Amino acid sequence: MKTLTPETLDALVKPAPRLPLLAGWLLSDVWSSDRFSRLAPADYLKEGESLVHHMEELLATAAWRVYDELASAAAATGLLTPRLDASTVMVVFDGLSLREVPLLLSLAAESHCRVAAPVRTSYAALPSDTLSFVEQRLIGKPVTPKLLPQRAELKDKSITAFYLNDVSSSQHIGACDHNGLLIWSAFPDVTYRDSSARFDRHFETMCSLLGIAWKNTVMQAPRGRRIIITSDHGYAYLGAGLAATRATAMCDALGQDRFKVFAANEPLPDPGIERDVQLIADRRLVMLRGRLKNRPQGHSANLLYRHGGMSLMEMLVPWIELEQQ
Repeated sequence: MKTLTPETLDALVKPAPRLPLLAGWLLSDVWSSDRFSRLAPADYLKEGESLVHHMEELLATAAWRVYDELASAAAATGLLTPRLDASTVMVVFDGLSLREVPLLLSLAAESHCRVAAPVRTSYAALPSDTLSFVEQRLIGKPVTPKLLPQRAELKDKSITAFYLNDVSSSQHIGACDHNGLLIWSAFPDVTYRDSSARFDRHFETMCSLLGIAWKNTVMQAPRGRRIIITSDHGYAYLGAGLAATRATAMCDALGQDRFKVFAANEPLPDPGIERDVQLIADRRLVMLRGRLKNRPQGHSANLLYRHGGMSLMEMLVPWIELEQQ
């Protein structure tokens, strides 16, 4: 599905599940190891995001119910903690996106780690932010990740958690023979708050640092354990020409954020009329669909990378399983 052919359009407008098709396209065609090795980082970023942008514009006009599928799949994902037994280490890179998958696979090869299962995608929470991920995937409560090492909800399940607050942070991770291990790295999310996130070169800088984060997380896993690498949410790059330009009142309705939880006395948007938002009715949650660019105030106004909404790059995250050799 490298190009938007009539066959592609036909597959997308059919009522059959379309997420597997889209996830495969993102991993195999858009964010592929071949493109990552051939292109300069800025070209890899912008050309890939342009492909995703055109796809999401097609979805918005001809196959908008794909976002219903995406919301349903995210809601059905549930807790990840059952995967964290004594044979497993899960590394969560906060804000890691599908476009970093080729670099992760390269680092795995350099570290003599074998990819133990086909690389696939998992789902961010609803909305696609960190606190919601902690609540819906880990402990049932929306707390900041730095508190995870102290949380009884994990300890009671024989899970030992570690939190690393930046790319250079490191901790001694012992064998913890009878516990599952959860390692949460605030990288690369912390870099998206920097002034460099106003420019496309941020991607290249972030990639140059990922190897350091890898050594402090993945390479600290005790020998013999399976390693799962994933993320709480991705980032959509909404640089020049890479955001939807259609007029909508929904950005204002959401306070120029990517999502909003409406109060009980606030009228909800009608999903039958407002195709630019995804309604999660039982939570009174409304999320921007696709590549619509919200315009927040303050420091984040000029940042080109966004998360929290219902787009492919925000909602689909890496899921990589490795075995040490």
